[in-house]
Amino acid sequence: MASKLVAWMQVLAGFLLMFNTWGLINAFGVFQEYYTSFSPPLSNPSSVSWIGSIQIFLLLLSGSATGTFVDRGYAKTLAFSGCGLLALGLLFTSFSGEFGKDEIKRPVYYQILLSQGILSGLGMGLLLVPSTAVVPTYFKENRALAVGLANTGASIGGIIYPIVTRQMISVVGFHWAVRITALLVLLSTALGGMMLVQRPELTQNPGKRKLWDWKCIGDGRYALFAAGIFFAFAGLYIPYFYITAWARDTAIPLHGLQPYYLVCILNAGGLAGRIVPPLLADRVSASTTLLIQGIAALCCGVLAATWTSIGKSMAALLVWIVAYGLFSGSVISLIPASAAVLTTDLKSLGGRLGVVFAGNAFAILLGNPVAGAIWKQTAGDWAGLAIHCAAFTLAGGALLVACWVWVTRIQRKVEIDNHGARPVLDSVRLNPPA
Repeated sequence: MASKLVAWMQVLAGFLLMFNTWGLINAFGVFQEYYTSFSPPLSNPSSVSWIGSIQIFLLLLSGSATGTFVDRGYAKTLAFSGCGLLALGLLFTSFSGEFGKDEIKRPVYYQILLSQGILSGLGMGLLLVPSTAVVPTYFKENRALAVGLANTGASIGGIIYPIVTRQMISVVGFHWAVRITALLVLLSTALGGMMLVQRPELTQNPGKRKLWDWKCIGDGRYALFAAGIFFAFAGLYIPYFYITAWARDTAIPLHGLQPYYLVCILNAGGLAGRIVPPLLADRVSASTTLLIQGIAALCCGVLAATWTSIGKSMAALLVWIVAYGLFSGSVISLIPASAAVLTTDLKSLGGRLGVVFAGNAFAILLGNPVAGAIWKQTAGDWAGLAIHCAAFTLAGGALLVACWVWVTRIQRKVEIDNHGARPVLDSVRLNPPA
């Protein structure tokens, strides 16, 4: 009974850490809309999107380099360190512009970039691996369910934080709203860190682990997979950042619904996308996860291409948002499972995933800020931004499907060579930790 209790405590711990990393990032659209709502705005949309983009960049790049410390049993230390940096970054954000001469006490762009973008992003990076790597080690049965439940912290955070933050801004103002958010982050992340317990037998005498196994790029199939994820990731988060600003600028009738609720609905759609694919990964051939991921990315591309064609129908808008959340969540949640299909020696999986995550860090810088620059250069025409999003996600989906075709052909060749034996790659089963 005690062991089961400890195991499910890790699920709750993972949930809380996800809640305060990807959950906050998924809610950045609210900050994007608020920072550009002033007249004049803090900066143009492209510059403002750099704040959230740098958060994701540091989350992925620094996070991918901390796995070796988790292997050595320092998950709790990383969790508390990340908790402190994240809360401190938000606290510094709350002081931005408060003591300036501006009567409305609006935030200052460079201060927000340094505190919310860089300092908070570094804190999130320290939380990334502890939030994903501990849970799977406690489960043989119900592993997919456990991982899926922990992953929902990202979507639920993306639902709760926009509502809480925007409501508090209207009641107590920006500065105190961010301080209250920082306190919520501090308490919930610290609680997650306290519950985090690694299995001692897995942290004794850890072998050497490469942070980034760049040799995997020499494997054509893995290079194709990494390229597909890179392009898909460059476009995936554009709607998360810009959907509220788009709704405000186009004056689409929301019938009393505040624009920031669109971010919440987008993340609600992502709940199913983060749970269902990991559950399917146990029940289909391993290579099929690549196909599911590729089709999901293609669907995101098609939806992005039709973004500005929604018109004035609120029902169509809600369907579009839920669908995009579902498919984008599927692409993100299946990255580790798809990487495992292409990895013969799973001991090297961490280093190979590190390459993908490092690539994603740079992809996000190519996606969101450039999308904002396109919007600026086209004088506020959202069609260019939507095409930018669609082009990346369609390209990524096409490469992922091509990778699946390549893997499937190899499997069939193995079947022929082994006189109908089951393909070796199909024996791989790995549920994504994030």
